[in-house]
Amino acid sequence: MTGKLIPVSICIYALMNCLTISALPAQDKGQTLDTTDMRNSYREEILMESFDTDTEDPDILEDLETLRRNPLDLNKVTFDELALIPFLNSMTARNILNYRSEIKKFKSKRELLKVKGMSAELYEKIKIYLIVRKSSSDVIIDETGLIYKSSQLKILDNITTRVRSRFMQDLQTKHGYLTDKYEGTKPKLYTGLKLKYGKAGSTLEINLTMEKDPGEKHLNDFTSGYFAAEKLFGFRKIIAGDYSLNFGQGLTLSGSGYFSKGIDAVSPLKRKGKGIKGYTSVSESQFFRGAAISYELGNFVTDLFYSDNYFDASIDAHSGNVSSFYNDGYHRTSSEIGRKKSVKEKFFGGRVSYSKGFLRSGITYWSGKFSIPVLKDTIKELYNFSGNKSESIGADYDVLVKNLNFFGEWTHSASGAVASINSVSFTFPGTAELIFSYRNYPYNFISVHSSGFGERSGETRNERGFYAGLTLKPFKGLTLNTYFDQYKFPYRSFLNPLPVSGNDFLINADWRAEKGFVINLKIKNEIKGDIVTVIDSIQRDVKLTDNRHQFNARLGFIYQLSDALRFRSRFEFVNVRYRESGNASKGSLFFSDMRLNPFPGLVFDMRIIFFDTENYDSRIYEYENDIKGVMSNTALYGKGKRWYAVLRYKPFRLFEISAKYSETYTDGVKFTGSGNDRIDGDINNRLNIGVEILF
Repeated sequence: MTGKLIPVSICIYALMNCLTISALPAQDKGQTLDTTDMRNSYREEILMESFDTDTEDPDILEDLETLRRNPLDLNKVTFDELALIPFLNSMTARNILNYRSEIKKFKSKRELLKVKGMSAELYEKIKIYLIVRKSSSDVIIDETGLIYKSSQLKILDNITTRVRSRFMQDLQTKHGYLTDKYEGTKPKLYTGLKLKYGKAGSTLEINLTMEKDPGEKHLNDFTSGYFAAEKLFGFRKIIAGDYSLNFGQGLTLSGSGYFSKGIDAVSPLKRKGKGIKGYTSVSESQFFRGAAISYELGNFVTDLFYSDNYFDASIDAHSGNVSSFYNDGYHRTSSEIGRKKSVKEKFFGGRVSYSKGFLRSGITYWSGKFSIPVLKDTIKELYNFSGNKSESIGADYDVLVKNLNFFGEWTHSASGAVASINSVSFTFPGTAELIFSYRNYPYNFISVHSSGFGERSGETRNERGFYAGLTLKPFKGLTLNTYFDQYKFPYRSFLNPLPVSGNDFLINADWRAEKGFVINLKIKNEIKGDIVTVIDSIQRDVKLTDNRHQFNARLGFIYQLSDALRFRSRFEFVNVRYRESGNASKGSLFFSDMRLNPFPGLVFDMRIIFFDTENYDSRIYEYENDIKGVMSNTALYGKGKRWYAVLRYKPFRLFEISAKYSETYTDGVKFTGSGNDRIDGDINNRLNIGVEILF
């Protein structure tokens, strides 16, 4: 089957290459001063490729999409709102507000180029997140090529509704279905409804989300929703239902939804502090369920929150205590169903923050109690959370002085340990940004709702590290990002019975060689302590601590042939070796893709990937375009081919349908996956279909 499909797909690809540009609709350049083209989203694509985990539902994807859909009005935007924009540092955000104070009102987005520190490259990166309401000179081209002026966008004084539905299914049958271990059906289904009403500065919002994972029985296996109001009855914000909390630098209280180390060497270090936010993701363990309020009085903001939420967990048969938590949200087999909502956490807390000018500080406290105590692991994870009570109190700060930005957080946990992260960044407008950061998370720092910056995402414990990052723009069109991170895990953990250390170095270059042609070069080198299994002289399996050395080199090209036709290619090489054991593996990946917008309302994406790695240890991640609301970051290993095609059609502005077909062929294997997820044969293919209605 694959042997026929791949040549056919190559023929289609070649045929599309031959399409003439004259067939594409012409743009009337005389009627605009500036055009924001949502189709040219390669910057976000490259940024998302920083993730090295395979996931489909990161919060960051939803945040970026929400920001694109609801761009910030330059004549009303606040400093805190500007902080949500990727690539934009605090100093440039401050300069935007200062410039607005001078001119009183932006008439066009293009006026941003007059702001100190705003380069043409930075402007191209951030302009999709900003808007000037009622501007007669700004034109928006959406992701499918539909064109409208900013003045045609309605100010939020009426109802805005989004209805989204998705169908996703692996077409090959997994063993879990063949053996009746999975009690439900194969499709993954999602339905989401968001309703927003605004008038006189106040807004009301309702969100409802329902999801069923593959193998689950019920269409509403996971149901989430909330009601939120802003600037109502004197309150800054009110939320009832499901919500997330992100304050300071994440040491005291934070969930997911942040970039970590990657091609942007400076911005990800500073957490944006999103505060109280309605929960729209389908991750089933990273939210609170209850109520939260925010009240503003002068320069002070007070936040109060309460949650009474269930978690999936295994209960030890002998003690009746929790032996482990599960965050994957799967309820397919009898054992997975048995641990669903096994333990409840009652959670409450508050925060008082102060903001004046470009000084921000806050104190956050929370306390939680589980309905069933958690077992203490006295062998591998001596300082893991145990018992049924947990609490933390922390203080964070963010100070902007001229071209210096100092920020950080200190947190005290119930164990008595104090974790901290402190950073300083230097901005040289239009030329460079430099950041230094030191983190110290003691091995006995126990805080179940912390998620600070670090080597191990989400594990704010047992880590010390120093990070230095630099963004440099030596000349027009070239942006260099580089960082060095030295870290240590000073106490044994579940995976490492002895203390280990490591370092991580990256350099990334983006060169806009000419209009529409971008070259990307990324080199990453990491040395980290790891556990390997070797065979000793008497043929026994012995585990030892070894230094794992991984080197990645990536070269990519993006060629925007016209507004309606884009080509992209990437080659990546990886080499992994272990110093003591001598184990080694290497691999490579190459892909080429095309994006075609033959007429407004229709977009076609197609990519062909060839990969060849010696094992899973040398896997290479490949971020893909997908239907709305889905992040596809696939780990490819072994030797084979993969291809996919995405079609998005918007017959009119309020309705869009999208579909993706993907297929992976792995040479010389009898099956892929393992356990209940095993698929016999060398093909793994999937069909995704999405529908979205906006009105």
